[in-house]
Amino acid sequence: MAPGPARDPCGGRGRLLIHFVIPARDEAPNVPRLMADLAPHACRLGGRVIVVDDGSTDGTADELERHRGGVDLVILRHPRNLGVGAALETGLRAALAAAADEDAIVTLEADATSDLEDLPSLLARLDAGSDVVLASPHAPGGTITGAARWRRIASKLVSRSFRAAGGPPDVHTLSSLYRAYRAGALRRLGVRPRLVREPGFPGSVALLLDLHDAGCTVSEIPTVNRWDRRAGASKMSLRGTVPSYARLLAARVAQRR
Repeated sequence: MAPGPARDPCGGRGRLLIHFVIPARDEAPNVPRLMADLAPHACRLGGRVIVVDDGSTDGTADELERHRGGVDLVILRHPRNLGVGAALETGLRAALAAAADEDAIVTLEADATSDLEDLPSLLARLDAGSDVVLASPHAPGGTITGAARWRRIASKLVSRSFRAAGGPPDVHTLSSLYRAYRAGALRRLGVRPRLVREPGFPGSVALLLDLHDAGCTVSEIPTVNRWDRRAGASKMSLRGTVPSYARLLAARVAQRR
């Protein structure tokens, strides 16, 4: 289902300003909470919600339709699982097709771990001049609840490694999917064949590095990442994710020599 002209389901907006992009795979148990959390913000902000169903087999799309309420919801489907980065590519391209340069595109987790009460702070940073704003659990004042210690350590290690390889120096969680982009900043990269050049979990890091290299202003706000709210296991496989991050980091280091 391709997105058509933007419309406001809640009244009061002449132009769409916020576009939410959510990659989802087998998140049916988390959909009710996700939509309950998101609906008041989407309606208040006049936002369109684009969910990319990345080859789900548990009826995620059906659950989204069941809980859409008054939200302007677009569901885009991959016939098979292509990876988080590929789902971001699909969703961001769809959002850019309807967005003005000053619009905000907000990406977030489908498992209801993103604290949507942080949205005003994310958008305020965009209004203050940032091109990309990350919700960072490793920033001072942020944290992760309910996640295994090794996951927290691994997340910090990824961010430190890519910062050392020339990533944004003042960002503590480069892998955070929960972030806000100025649409015009993404459009600078949109002329190339792939906006998100890594199809798996490292895709969001690769995109952030590309935006940083293009001269975009990157900032962060602290957030609480609530893993204790999610239902079901993480979709991240160490066997696939670790080599992907290693390849991206090696390419980054080689590029800077």
